[in-house]
Amino acid sequence: MKDNIPYILMLEDDGDDRHITKTFFSEKGYDVGLEFLADPDAVLPYLERCIHENRLLPRLILLDKNIPPIGGLEILRQIKMNETLKIIPVVMISGSTSQQEIDESYRLGVNSFISKPFNNEDTAKTIDTFVNYWFGTVDLPEVANVAAF
Repeated sequence: MKDNIPYILMLEDDGDDRHITKTFFSEKGYDVGLEFLADPDAVLPYLERCIHENRLLPRLILLDKNIPPIGGLEILRQIKMNETLKIIPVVMISGSTSQQEIDESYRLGVNSFISKPFNNEDTAKTIDTFVNYWFGTVDLPEVANVAAF
């Protein structure tokens, strides 16, 4: 990731979903980068490396709720327990619309919950709304790279 461009760290194990997201971001020319991880066990080590190597941390983290083996909720717990990382907004994405899962995500500190759309038109609208909101409307925190691991 380029050192001065804000970016989203996205935990997504589905290759098709990563491809669709990359394609929409590329076609729209959003002024925000994407960094993908497919393994939930790689998220905290990735963030730790950013801190220890004084690299830019993501401005936003997108977590796939149903990623095996531990799932996005456990990653959310780990992020929100870390003094340095807990300030980074986290958005949960899921193919499920279970109110219980949505409520649990918010109880654990998620900043937003998005149900994955199931067609290209809705996907494009969702991504456009998401980027405009988080990178055009909201003022995001800048997280200082202070070792807290």
